[in-house]
Amino acid sequence: MRHYYFRLSLGIVFLICMVFSIVTLNIPFALLYVILGSQFLYSAYTLRKNGKDNREE
Repeated sequence: MRHYYFRLSLGIVFLICMVFSIVTLNIPFALLYVILGSQFLYSAYTLRKNGKDNREE
């Protein structure tokens, strides 16, 4: 479960950085943060959906 929350939180942080970069008109970094954030969020989604994380229940 740790990996899921770690990837989810990093994805959200990168999307917040993307918003800040758009506000400051730093378009190259905004694109970078969109790519990184979406990859982390997609990774967290697939990890949660497939249940491949070693959860102890």
